[in-house]
Amino acid sequence: MEVLGKFWLRRILARIAHVAVYEGQESHTGMPVMVLKGAEGQPVNMEGVLPLLEALPEAWVLEWPLGAVPLSQYLGVAEESRLRGWLEALARTLLALKARGVAFAPVPELCLVKGKRLWLGGVGAKGLEGDPEKALVALARALAADWEAFPLRGRLEALERGEARLEDLLAPEARGEAPKEAPEPLKPEEACKELPEEVSPEPLEPEEPPKPPPKRLVVEPVEEAVPAPSSPPEEVEKTPSRPRVIRIEERDEPPFPVVEPSRPQNRRALLALLLLFALLGLLGLFLRPRPTPAQGYAMEFRTDPPTARAEVILLEVPEGSRMAPGQSFAVPGRVEFDQKGVYRLRIRVPGRDPVDYLLEVPGPPLTIKVR
Repeated sequence: MEVLGKFWLRRILARIAHVAVYEGQESHTGMPVMVLKGAEGQPVNMEGVLPLLEALPEAWVLEWPLGAVPLSQYLGVAEESRLRGWLEALARTLLALKARGVAFAPVPELCLVKGKRLWLGGVGAKGLEGDPEKALVALARALAADWEAFPLRGRLEALERGEARLEDLLAPEARGEAPKEAPEPLKPEEACKELPEEVSPEPLEPEEPPKPPPKRLVVEPVEEAVPAPSSPPEEVEKTPSRPRVIRIEERDEPPFPVVEPSRPQNRRALLALLLLFALLGLLGLFLRPRPTPAQGYAMEFRTDPPTARAEVILLEVPEGSRMAPGQSFAVPGRVEFDQKGVYRLRIRVPGRDPVDYLLEVPGPPLTIKVR
C-alpha cells in the first residue's frame, strides 16, 4: 500500500493521460478521499464537483462523500430510471461548467454516485479536458443494461452527431413528461353551435282557481283561574311535630363470603411442588446442548473475468490470530480466517504489479478486477 503524506492509497481506479486516480484514506480519521496523483491545473469548486481538501505538490486530494461509490461499478448493469437520473444530473453539471468556459470529459472512475446524486472529480486538471457531449454519450452507452431499449438512445445519438444539445436532455419530453398543450381557439361556426338555443315561448295554460282551505274548528286554550290558597292567620301557631328517628342496625352475617385460611398441609404441598419445578428447571439448564464455537470466518474471493487467477499473500494479521504472515492462497475461492479484524494482504496477478489491500473480516465478497 502506497503512502502519500498522511493519506493511504488503498487502490488505483484508473490512469488517464499522466493522472493516476486512487481511492485513498486519511490515516488519522479514516475519512475516504480521492487522490489524483500527477494532477496539475486550477481546480474548480462548485455544486456537483468534489471539493478540494488539500493540494500537494505531486497530487490533489479531493473529498469522497460517505456512502458514495464510483460509477464504474455500474458498467453494463444500470437500470433505466437510475441511469436517466444520473444523466440529467451530469448534464446540469456539464452545462454549468460550460458556462464557466470549462470543457470536461467525464469518465466512470471520476464520477461518484449516491442515490440520485452525482459528483465529478478532477475538474480543472490538465489532461482531463475533452468534448463533454461525446463523453456523456460514451458513458451512457457503457452504463446502460440494454442500450437498444433505452428511451434516450435517440437523443443521445443525435447529441453525439452534433444534431442536439445538452439542454435537450433536460426537456420535459426527455423526462417522460407530456408537454402541456394550449387549448385550440374555437371557430366562429363551432362557437355559434355551442351557444344555447333560445326557448320559444309556449302558450300559457289557464291556471286553476285556488281551492279554499278546509274548515277547521278554532279551539283556543282558556286558562282556568286557580284560587290562591288562603294564608292561615298569623296569630294561630302550629304545634311542632315530634322528631323522626332513623335506626341503623348491623346485620349478623357479613355481605361478602368468608374465606377460611388454608390448612398447613396445603401450604406444604404447594411449597414441595414449587421446589420440584425449580429443580427440574435447573436440571434442564445444565443438560441443554451448548453451541459449538465457530471454527473461523470464510471470505470469498472472486476475479473479474472469472477465468483470471491471482495469489493472495498475508502481510499483517490482527492480534490473537494464529495465521502466519507470508501465507499465500490461490483465488478465486474461499479463504478461512481464524479471527475478526483487519488483515493486510498483497494481491499478485501474473504480468501485473502487486497491490496491497486492507481486508476487514467478516465482510462481503471481494472481487479482484484484472484489466
